[in-house]
Amino acid sequence: SMAAGTLRAALVLLAGRLVHAAKVASKSGSPVAYTTDPMCIQHNCVNPAMPALEEFGSNVLTEYSTKPWNCLEGRLIDPDADSKTVFLRANLSSQDRLLADGGATIKTQMQRAVNSYVAHLMALGKDFFDYKKPWDHDECIQAIWKLSCYTHFPRCSKKTESYLRPCVNTCTGYLNQCKVNCCDEGTSCVFHHKRKLADGSFIDDEGYANHDGPSPLCTGDYS
Repeated sequence: SMAAGTLRAALVLLAGRLVHAAKVASKSGSPVAYTTDPMCIQHNCVNPAMPALEEFGSNVLTEYSTKPWNCLEGRLIDPDADSKTVFLRANLSSQDRLLADGGATIKTQMQRAVNSYVAHLMALGKDFFDYKKPWDHDECIQAIWKLSCYTHFPRCSKKTESYLRPCVNTCTGYLNQCKVNCCDEGTSCVFHHKRKLADGSFIDDEGYANHDGPSPLCTGDYS
């Protein structure tokens, strides 16, 4: 239909913009997810290497770590509201452990989670319209889906309402299930580096929480 064709074109454009922005960021000094080793055979090596890690060249984990968050206490939204809700609810069953970005709406967070999932699928050469129900597909697709959700909807800590990054095994689980090989350090789940901003200043970017989930110190688990 015309509507489906328009949506497909919009998703292709979105994924193209995200991948292009990531490549531009790599040229400006951010870690590169591509190898320069001619003897290595890459597999599923895209930029960013992990789902939802970056948006338009910026580290999402760093962005979220600087924002205020609020516990939802079981109040996601109406489960019959739209398909994006189903996309999250099928994965994030413990609603009382979710956080909401204090500076955005829940629907905005949902859209970012879906966009991350769609963009990563398309970067891997897959069509979102074939994977609209990720829970019905293989472990690689499910790992992309879960990491997208865990990144944008962190669990709620009872001690502090701060951003709890996804657990390291949600990242390594994705790399293993999708058999990602970039032949270099571009696929490190735990990292710490400085990124230069447009104004010349630097910001510290960090990777996933160095704890295996489930854990009270991070979001998600690998199962």
